[in-house]
Amino acid sequence: MTPLPITRAAVWGASGFIGSALCAAAQARGWMVQHLPRSGANTAALAGIDLAYHCAGKAVETDPGGYVEAAERFAHACAAARVKRLIYLGTVAVYGSKFSGAIDTGAPLAGTGAYAESRIRAERALQATLAQSTTRLSIVRVPTILGHGMPGTVVARFARAIDWGVFLHPGPADATLACLGVRRLAEILVRIGELRSPPPIAQFSDHLRWTDIAGRVGKLRGRRILRVPLPALGGKLAVLGSTARYRDDVVELFGQEAGLPATAEDLDAALKP
Repeated sequence: MTPLPITRAAVWGASGFIGSALCAAAQARGWMVQHLPRSGANTAALAGIDLAYHCAGKAVETDPGGYVEAAERFAHACAAARVKRLIYLGTVAVYGSKFSGAIDTGAPLAGTGAYAESRIRAERALQATLAQSTTRLSIVRVPTILGHGMPGTVVARFARAIDWGVFLHPGPADATLACLGVRRLAEILVRIGELRSPPPIAQFSDHLRWTDIAGRVGKLRGRRILRVPLPALGGKLAVLGSTARYRDDVVELFGQEAGLPATAEDLDAALKP
């Protein structure tokens, strides 16, 4: 399929971890990219833009209500500027905590807590705001994003916890971390922008076994990490026992030989001491 030609794109959240990677991928494609600061995402800044990305927001929001209101204002600005497409970077957290089974985009939105609830409300606000406009909305839901310069996450804490050589694993050996490399995600977002008939909701996720992640930590540290199985535990440690699988739309949307960057490479970059 011939990619849709993009002349000018705008990235809201361009200075962030994901936004900066997206800008680099888009510019490598030859696009003109408008970097939008959080306070500068208005109609005037979006004039002449073909494609806008909403990547603003942190994993922990101190003002969830403000996040939703800002997303709604951005959608209004896109509609007023007659931006053709808006791609919103969402999260699989909207489904709630999942520790087994297969999860696709039709799963109920049952996320709890300020972060998940704000993302659910933002999705609905964007859909309602753009429903009667000429701006088409695509929601892209992703899990934990890995890469060099990533904010502190479960992966960094995991690496520190097993640095002494033992991995106390409260789950099955095939338990995985749902994640995506930041360079892989950036390329996916660019390709979604080029699709002539993009889906209203798409989802992308890799699943790396915790035992393999532990092995990579050991390789980077020059030591062997011993896995010691423990009974399954609840709370925050339950993530280390998750066998849930989020649907990944890469093959369906881009084909079997998509040629995307590997998540494992960004994992290594995130794990380096």
